[in-house]
Amino acid sequence: MNVKSLTLAVAVTAAFLATTATSVTPARAGDPGAAVAAGAVGLVGGMILGGALADSARAEPVEEEVIVRRPPPRRVYVEEEVVVPRRCWREEWHDRWGDIHFRRVCR
Repeated sequence: MNVKSLTLAVAVTAAFLATTATSVTPARAGDPGAAVAAGAVGLVGGMILGGALADSARAEPVEEEVIVRRPPPRRVYVEEEVVVPRRCWREEWHDRWGDIHFRRVCR
């Protein structure tokens, strides 16, 4: 496909240059349109040739490698937490002066 488009562009450019070369007349100093026409012919020919070359240099898209990242497996079981119930009670005690004190004890 690229060779075909390049060949077509070269053929069109050659045909265009052949038609303009046969119709070229000697330049006259008082004719400013000749310089403009020559510039336009060169610009159009360069655009055609440049487009054909740029199209032939276009690379085919490369398929990128697909990387799949899977998360680690989840835990299937849940460890049970052993909870020992706390027992609380109230203790009373007497100090050496005979006063009664209370305290809460939990184990």
